[in-house]
Amino acid sequence: MSQPFTAAHAAFCCLKQWIRLRYPAVSCIEAGQLEQILAGHEAADWLILDARSPAEFAFSHLGGSALVDADGLIADVGSIKALPRDRSIVVCCSVGVRSAARVAELRRAGFSRAFNLDGGLFKWVRDGRSLVRDGEPTLLVHPYNHLWGRLLPAKNRGRTD
Repeated sequence: MSQPFTAAHAAFCCLKQWIRLRYPAVSCIEAGQLEQILAGHEAADWLILDARSPAEFAFSHLGGSALVDADGLIADVGSIKALPRDRSIVVCCSVGVRSAARVAELRRAGFSRAFNLDGGLFKWVRDGRSLVRDGEPTLLVHPYNHLWGRLLPAKNRGRTD
Protein backbone atom coordinates (compact mmCIF):
# COMPACT_ATOMS: atom_id res chain seq x y z
CA MET A 1 0.00 0.00 0.00
CA SER A 2 1.40 3.41 -0.89
CA GLN A 3 1.51 6.30 1.52
CA PRO A 4 -0.89 9.21 1.01
CA PHE A 5 0.52 12.29 -0.69
CA THR A 6 0.94 14.95 2.00
CA ALA A 7 2.14 18.54 2.19
CA ALA A 8 5.50 17.20 3.40
CA HIS A 9 5.77 15.00 0.29
CA ALA A 10 4.99 18.00 -1.90
CA ALA A 11 7.60 20.08 -0.10
CA PHE A 12 10.24 17.36 -0.60
CA CYS A 13 9.37 17.20 -4.31
CA CYS A 14 9.77 20.98 -4.61
CA LEU A 15 13.04 20.91 -2.67
CA LYS A 16 14.39 18.15 -4.89
CA GLN A 17 13.63 20.20 -8.01
CA TRP A 18 15.10 23.37 -6.49
CA ILE A 19 18.30 21.51 -5.55
CA ARG A 20 18.60 20.12 -9.09
CA LEU A 21 18.20 23.61 -10.56
CA ARG A 22 20.54 25.30 -8.06
CA TYR A 23 23.22 22.58 -8.16
CA PRO A 24 23.00 20.89 -11.59
CA ALA A 25 26.40 19.19 -11.25
CA VAL A 26 25.40 17.46 -8.01
CA SER A 27 24.42 13.80 -8.19
CA CYS A 28 22.20 12.26 -5.53
CA ILE A 29 22.08 8.86 -3.94
CA GLU A 30 18.79 7.42 -2.72
CA ALA A 31 18.48 6.47 0.94
CA GLY A 32 17.71 2.83 0.13
CA GLN A 33 20.79 2.56 -2.06
CA LEU A 34 23.00 4.08 0.66
CA GLU A 35 21.48 1.76 3.26
CA GLN A 36 22.39 -1.27 1.11
CA ILE A 37 25.92 0.02 0.59
CA LEU A 38 26.46 0.64 4.30
CA ALA A 39 25.16 -2.84 5.15
CA GLY A 40 27.44 -4.53 2.61
CA HIS A 41 31.10 -5.26 2.11
CA GLU A 42 31.68 -2.03 0.20
CA ALA A 43 30.84 0.21 3.20
CA ALA A 44 34.55 0.77 3.88
CA ASP A 45 34.89 2.33 0.42
CA TRP A 46 32.49 5.14 1.37
CA LEU A 47 32.93 8.25 3.51
CA ILE A 48 29.86 9.95 5.00
CA LEU A 49 30.03 13.66 5.78
CA ASP A 50 27.38 15.59 7.69
CA ALA A 51 26.91 19.25 6.67
CA ARG A 52 24.69 20.22 9.60
CA SER A 53 25.62 22.29 12.65
CA PRO A 54 27.53 20.73 15.56
CA ALA A 55 24.34 20.83 17.67
CA GLU A 56 22.34 19.01 14.99
CA PHE A 57 25.11 16.43 14.55
CA ALA A 58 25.43 15.88 18.31
CA PHE A 59 21.67 15.31 18.56
CA SER A 60 21.77 12.38 16.08
CA HIS A 61 23.62 11.41 12.91
CA LEU A 62 24.33 8.55 10.54
CA GLY A 63 26.62 6.01 12.14
CA GLY A 64 30.22 6.47 11.06
CA SER A 65 29.68 9.96 9.67
CA ALA A 66 32.00 12.90 10.22
CA LEU A 67 30.94 16.50 10.72
CA VAL A 68 32.03 19.04 8.11
CA ASP A 69 31.78 22.63 9.30
CA ALA A 70 31.08 25.87 7.44
CA ASP A 71 34.80 26.42 6.83
CA GLY A 72 35.20 23.01 5.19
CA LEU A 73 36.95 21.45 8.17
CA ILE A 74 36.07 17.84 8.82
CA ALA A 75 36.23 16.16 12.19
CA ASP A 76 39.11 13.65 12.32
CA VAL A 77 40.20 14.46 8.77
CA GLY A 78 41.09 18.14 8.54
CA SER A 79 40.19 20.05 5.41
CA ILE A 80 38.33 18.89 2.33
CA LYS A 81 41.68 18.85 0.53
CA ALA A 82 42.80 16.07 2.92
CA LEU A 83 39.93 13.74 1.99
CA PRO A 84 40.90 10.43 0.41
CA ARG A 85 40.32 10.51 -3.33
CA ASP A 86 39.94 6.75 -3.61
CA ARG A 87 36.63 6.64 -1.68
CA SER A 88 33.12 7.63 -2.65
CA ILE A 89 31.65 10.40 -0.52
CA VAL A 90 28.06 10.98 0.60
CA VAL A 91 27.18 14.30 2.18
CA CYS A 92 23.99 14.64 4.20
CA CYS A 93 22.09 17.35 6.05
CA SER A 94 18.48 17.81 7.15
CA VAL A 95 16.77 18.00 3.74
CA GLY A 96 19.60 18.09 1.20
CA VAL A 97 20.22 21.81 0.62
CA ARG A 98 23.35 22.37 2.73
CA SER A 99 24.77 19.02 1.67
CA ALA A 100 24.19 19.83 -2.02
CA ALA A 101 26.31 22.96 -1.57
CA ARG A 102 29.07 20.84 0.00
CA VAL A 103 28.89 18.27 -2.80
CA ALA A 104 29.15 21.08 -5.37
CA GLU A 105 32.26 22.28 -3.52
CA LEU A 106 33.71 18.77 -3.53
CA ARG A 107 32.99 18.41 -7.25
CA ARG A 108 34.79 21.71 -7.96
CA ALA A 109 37.75 20.35 -5.97
CA GLY A 110 37.90 17.30 -8.22
CA PHE A 111 35.95 14.74 -6.19
CA SER A 112 33.94 13.11 -8.97
CA ARG A 113 32.46 10.44 -6.66
CA ALA A 114 30.71 12.82 -4.25
CA PHE A 115 26.95 12.45 -3.80
CA ASN A 116 24.15 14.22 -1.96
CA LEU A 117 21.80 12.12 0.18
CA ASP A 118 18.46 12.58 -1.57
CA GLY A 119 15.92 14.02 0.88
CA GLY A 120 18.50 14.27 3.63
CA LEU A 121 18.19 12.84 7.10
CA PHE A 122 14.55 13.92 7.34
CA LYS A 123 13.66 11.49 4.55
CA TRP A 124 16.01 8.88 6.02
CA VAL A 125 14.07 8.77 9.31
CA ARG A 126 10.67 9.33 7.67
CA ASP A 127 11.31 6.06 5.82
CA GLY A 128 12.04 4.26 9.11
CA ARG A 129 15.83 4.19 8.96
CA SER A 130 17.63 4.89 12.20
CA LEU A 131 20.35 7.33 13.14
CA VAL A 132 22.73 7.18 16.10
CA ARG A 133 22.28 9.20 19.29
CA ASP A 134 24.67 8.71 22.19
CA GLY A 135 25.77 5.41 20.63
CA GLU A 136 22.22 4.04 20.40
CA PRO A 137 19.84 3.76 17.42
CA THR A 138 17.17 6.46 17.21
CA LEU A 139 14.48 7.62 14.85
CA LEU A 140 14.74 11.16 16.19
CA VAL A 141 16.43 13.92 14.22
CA HIS A 142 17.12 17.55 15.07
CA PRO A 143 14.36 19.60 13.41
CA TYR A 144 16.76 22.40 12.31
CA ASN A 145 14.13 25.01 13.14
CA HIS A 146 10.38 25.28 13.69
CA LEU A 147 9.55 25.73 10.00
CA TRP A 148 11.74 22.96 8.56
CA GLY A 149 10.81 20.67 11.43
CA ARG A 150 7.28 20.55 10.01
CA LEU A 151 8.65 18.25 7.31
CA LEU A 152 9.17 15.63 9.99
CA PRO A 153 6.41 13.58 11.55
CA ALA A 154 6.09 14.48 15.24
CA LYS A 155 7.37 11.00 16.17
CA ASN A 156 10.70 11.77 14.44
CA ARG A 157 11.05 15.40 15.52
CA GLY A 158 13.59 15.64 18.30
CA ARG A 159 13.06 18.18 21.05
CA THR A 160 15.86 20.70 21.26
CA ASP A 161 14.69 22.80 24.19
